[in-house]
Amino acid sequence: MRNAFSDLLSLSCVCITEKPGVCPKINLEDDMIGDCAEMCSQDGHCPDDEKCCSNGCGHQCM
Repeated sequence: MRNAFSDLLSLSCVCITEKPGVCPKINLEDDMIGDCAEMCSQDGHCPDDEKCCSNGCGHQCM
């Protein structure tokens, strides 16, 4: 018999880690390297259809 706690635990573990699509390519020859901050670590941290992508130094939602 399942209880409310086990149902809550099951629901809390459901997350999207990778969304469809691809991150933009980084052109390291440009002087336009992004912030060296880790604003996300997986696609599930980003809103809507954005993905967590490398910006040349850190990661951000794009």
